[in-house]
Amino acid sequence: MDFSTYLKEIIKNRGYSYRKLGELSGVNHSYISKICAGTSGTPTPDILRKLSFPLCVPYEELLRAAGYLFHEGRSQYPGKGDEELQVRVAKLSSEGKQKLSEFLDYLEDLDKKRRKKSQQGN
Repeated sequence: MDFSTYLKEIIKNRGYSYRKLGELSGVNHSYISKICAGTSGTPTPDILRKLSFPLCVPYEELLRAAGYLFHEGRSQYPGKGDEELQVRVAKLSSEGKQKLSEFLDYLEDLDKKRRKKSQQGN
């Protein structure tokens, strides 16, 4: 289910109009309508935080549904929580995400080479 459909269902289940949700959340009702129509793209984490309370949906659940959180559990990167890293990645432009993906490919390849070299040395 895409995020716009997910959000529409929650709003409907709560019995809210877009205008009412806008009043309760502080998010413009026109923008909420565009989110639900799928014409505005993914809302920012800040918007999701504003919507979570009046919708009675945990913020983390909205982040996950919108694609900002991908996994349960802890990050493999020391000192950085999963949520923080995932939100930072989600904020990147398409070009930034592509460059990050290429960098991660490079790091994975480098790690494989180091492990292979280490195994050959033993």
